[in-house]
Amino acid sequence: RLKALRQAKEAAEGRAPEEETKDGGEEPPVLKFRNYLPKDEVLAEAVVKATKAPEFEPVEAKPLAVAEEDDIHDLLPTRENIDLKNHVERKMQKLERKTQRAMIELMQAEEDRRMQERGEQADE
Repeated sequence: RLKALRQAKEAAEGRAPEEETKDGGEEPPVLKFRNYLPKDEVLAEAVVKATKAPEFEPVEAKPLAVAEEDDIHDLLPTRENIDLKNHVERKMQKLERKTQRAMIELMQAEEDRRMQERGEQADE
C-alpha cells in the first residue's frame, strides 16, 4: 500500500519510480560522514568536506535618541499610586471586616463573663 502511494506520488511529480532491490526492500541509505574520518578506504569516500560559515560583519549600533523632558512627563502615569492604592484598599477592607468580627466576639465573651459573675453573686 505504501509502495503504491509512493509510486503514485513520484508519478505525479514526474519522476520515474525507484527500482527495488532483489530482496524486495529499498536501496540502503547512503552514508555521509561530516565529523568522522573513517580509517577504511572504502568508507573514506563518503566523507563530506566541512563547510565554513560566512564571514560575519559586525554592525555598528546607532546611539539612541535622548528623550526630551516633555516626552518623559507624557509617559508617566497621572496618578502614580493608583494601582498600589487599589491593591492595598482591597486587603484593608478584608482586614477591617476581620477586625470588626474579632471585636464583636471579644465583646460578647466579656459580656458572657460579666453575666456569669452576676449570676454567681446573686446565688450567694
